[in-house]
Amino acid sequence: MNASPLRILITGATGCAGTWLSRLAVSRGAIVHGVALSGEFVSGVVGRLGDVTHLDLVDEVVKDARPDWVFHLAALIPGLPSKPSPERYLEVNITGTYHVLDAVSRLAPKARVIVVSSSAVYGQPKNPSQPITEEQILHPQSLYATTKVGEEMLAMQFFAQYGIHTIRARTFNQTGPREPANLVCATLAQQIARIEAGKHDLILRAVTLATSRDFTDVRDVVAGYWAALEYGEAGQAYNICSGHSQSIRNIASILLGLSTRRDIQIVETDPIPNPRAILDQIGDASRLRACSGWQPQIPIETSLRDLLDEWRGKVQTEQ
Repeated sequence: MNASPLRILITGATGCAGTWLSRLAVSRGAIVHGVALSGEFVSGVVGRLGDVTHLDLVDEVVKDARPDWVFHLAALIPGLPSKPSPERYLEVNITGTYHVLDAVSRLAPKARVIVVSSSAVYGQPKNPSQPITEEQILHPQSLYATTKVGEEMLAMQFFAQYGIHTIRARTFNQTGPREPANLVCATLAQQIARIEAGKHDLILRAVTLATSRDFTDVRDVVAGYWAALEYGEAGQAYNICSGHSQSIRNIASILLGLSTRRDIQIVETDPIPNPRAILDQIGDASRLRACSGWQPQIPIETSLRDLLDEWRGKVQTEQ
């Protein structure tokens, strides 16, 4: 007798990671439900537009989905053009997470839940050249990072108090197709695509090239979420990262090397980083690799090529 297909609920299902996760889940034969504030759902997903801060809506979605697995991705991230208020960050990232966990505890208590956190919870590493493990003390340096710590604490509470199978994913920087336009790799790729199309001057502007981050392709990231939820230990946190640091200067260099133009100049608009800025973070994903075998498959060059090609297509259709 064939096993029944997995029933999956994805919050934030129309975002960058949510879209790729939806595609992965559909490709694996799951019955997929999604909820998002706006956007277009992947074909094959039973989608519902709505706000996770509304408990009644979250209850309805969980009742309809009857999930075996829940991927909680819905969150506000820094740098959004809408410039959300501090209260909105707290409402979405903490209250929204509480509503999802509360609904699962009442309506689908056997479900496995992954709460997607961020490497921002670690703050400034004591030794930037040393990969960060999940054992490092959390030291959030922004409201966003603090809300992500709050999400994690809620996941731990629902595991300890109600026995809900919660996993915490601490995702380092992501890139690749569908990366939001306000994030650094997409910002650079968009400018280059517009330069190639003759819609932008021959200057590639970056705030600073001095900072570095651990970038992983979003398609590898969502495979990491899947692996963590399938193989991870309830109550644990898992880093999702490549284990390698890339400077923004190197990211820009790779993108320029992929360009059809060879006369683009790079200009830093604020070359001296804020003294409180996190200059570098490198993650260690050995805990997830040990339990599941997961590791990134897509080189940074491929991620950036696909991102640039996506922006070339968008620029061509601009009015």
